[in-house]
Amino acid sequence: MFEFITDEDERGQVGIGTLIVFIAMVLVAAIAAGVLINTAGFLQTQAEDTGTDSTDQVANNINVIGAVGEVNEPNVSSAEDINRTVVYEMRLTVQKSPGAADVDLSGLSIQYVGPNGFGNLVHVSQGEEAENRTNAYFVNAVTAETEEDTVMTQKSDRYEIIIPTGTYLNNTGGDSHVEVLNASVDSGNAVNVTDETYGSEADIEENLQSLSYNVDNTELDLLTESDNVELTITTSSGSQRYVNLKVPDSLVGDEGGTVQL
Repeated sequence: MFEFITDEDERGQVGIGTLIVFIAMVLVAAIAAGVLINTAGFLQTQAEDTGTDSTDQVANNINVIGAVGEVNEPNVSSAEDINRTVVYEMRLTVQKSPGAADVDLSGLSIQYVGPNGFGNLVHVSQGEEAENRTNAYFVNAVTAETEEDTVMTQKSDRYEIIIPTGTYLNNTGGDSHVEVLNASVDSGNAVNVTDETYGSEADIEENLQSLSYNVDNTELDLLTESDNVELTITTSSGSQRYVNLKVPDSLVGDEGGTVQL
């Protein structure tokens, strides 16, 4: 007996095969589309985060609009003195860069490169409680809406970043004053670099008499005539400001005063 297969049967078999292939292609396309959508979403999120970070690094910066150095007055305290004219403190006036968000000046890191000294400075409030704070800077509000903190919020805000150089801010005995050490902190071989004390009337915003630690910046050399200092100021968002400062060729006549850097 012979089995006859009609044209209708052949067309039915071909149609089922085509349908199976079509369904398989749809499934593959759906899976591929899902992968592409997930990848696109991830890349978009990553691009947004990168763009935000890049914008913060560029925009959230500070401008240094002035810098002065405090000059000692030799033979300031009879036998306990430093008998040469030096710059023992740098004061940088800063403001927010145009378009910058709020900038907390206590979150800066400052790389200091001097003629014979190097250090990475952090705000005096940072670090663990200890007898000494090493390589510290201070912040003082010049004009600000809220002068009790270290955050620049308005473009009109002006603050000072204060860097003692080659000095040991001694808080022992309740008599806070600035010393420069001949050798080391432990030697006790200290002489006054200035008669000025650091209390409520100080030019540094911290009242050392209320603190439980001293500030040791002796790794940063005292600055003499014609010395150069390079500062790299990095904000918490990663933006950087480079500052080059130079002590005048002569400090004669500026004893006990300030000089432009």
